[in-house]
Amino acid sequence: MGQPKDCPHDDVVCVNQHEFIRKYRCIDCGEVMMCSCDEDFGRRFLSHQLIEGCELETQARVPVTIGFQSNICRGCRGLPLEPAPAAAIPGRTSKVKRFYWRELFFWEKEAVADWDALHPDATDQEIRTAHARIEHEVLDAIKRQHATAPLYDTTEPSQADILDRCQVAVESFYPEYAASPEKGAVVLLDGKTVSVEAFVADHFEKAGWSVMELESRPLHALFGVMMWMVIQDPSDPLNRMVSFGSRTAFEARVSGEIIWTHLPEDFGTSGYGRRRKDAIEEHFDFFFRPDGEADAAHMLWLFDYWRFHSEDLRQYLWAHRDADIDRARRLIEILPAETILSILRYLVEDYWGRFVGWPDLLAWRVDDRLLIEVKSSSDRLSGDQMRWIVDNFEILHLPFLIAKLHRPSRQRKRSPDSDHS
Repeated sequence: MGQPKDCPHDDVVCVNQHEFIRKYRCIDCGEVMMCSCDEDFGRRFLSHQLIEGCELETQARVPVTIGFQSNICRGCRGLPLEPAPAAAIPGRTSKVKRFYWRELFFWEKEAVADWDALHPDATDQEIRTAHARIEHEVLDAIKRQHATAPLYDTTEPSQADILDRCQVAVESFYPEYAASPEKGAVVLLDGKTVSVEAFVADHFEKAGWSVMELESRPLHALFGVMMWMVIQDPSDPLNRMVSFGSRTAFEARVSGEIIWTHLPEDFGTSGYGRRRKDAIEEHFDFFFRPDGEADAAHMLWLFDYWRFHSEDLRQYLWAHRDADIDRARRLIEILPAETILSILRYLVEDYWGRFVGWPDLLAWRVDDRLLIEVKSSSDRLSGDQMRWIVDNFEILHLPFLIAKLHRPSRQRKRSPDSDHS
């Protein structure tokens, strides 16, 4: 690594806030560096992260040019820290775990390593017990710090804020809930136990709508079939060979082939959408007939022609199931061609940021289309679902509502008009 130029590096930008050892690019001189406050930890535990970073928006590798420098990060400069919350996943839904993921990792890693060094003869059970205790103690310590001297502003828009701002309609239902030995709410419909999604689908079907399950998988398949040619374009300079196991074999729990195929190294990022803007626009020309119109018949012909050719990309996207591919084709028959195109544009601009969070159901009748998110009783919208709602309000403009199933109160159960038809 070279020596720093005569530059104070007063204006730096973090290359990727989601890396443990963060890299910073100086706006003035262009050098890439790390902050000296991370040096001891980085050299002790993460030496492999000291050579290069990974740019968040493009996934491009960014070489570190001048190593560790003093007073680079916002904390060392005495500035408020910028939050970079991790996604809410099972085991990491609390704000402390989402906002303090980096501090949790640093503190726990050091404490575990120190304990291991002091107890070289510990048994496996003693090690597991000690590590679990350390994890709990570190979490408690960071909770106390956040309560007295928070490092981050953890304020986020609430579910109510999102629904109000995006003008989302909520339709309420009051079914009779049934006991379920398995995870997931179930309700009674005509004396039978069904899922909450099936209950809502039945309601709309009785009102004259056709309904199919949606969520994300048919959208993955639609994207894979209709966009494979531009995504796997051999003339893309960032395309390279990748390998992964067959998803079909994995789900069948049998030995399967390794799939080798071409994918751009920045696929799925917002940077890919910007870098390949011209090629993407050229690809969209395929969706229009010679007269300049896009219609379902033409797009269905393309879908059927590309279904086989898109197999590798669909396997990569876990969009390999025949049922999901058939539902993707059905989307082209149900939705206007302009809507299909807008969905494909929306996904290709930032696939990994937008491929989940889609509503549970799609309903249609005559010229009406409606996407429906089904929520049971105390269920709340996930972060991905709230992000999709905002994106739909600002970008997609698809008709959308939330079907909320409530557990009836005793008073409502006694009321003669409590049933929802």
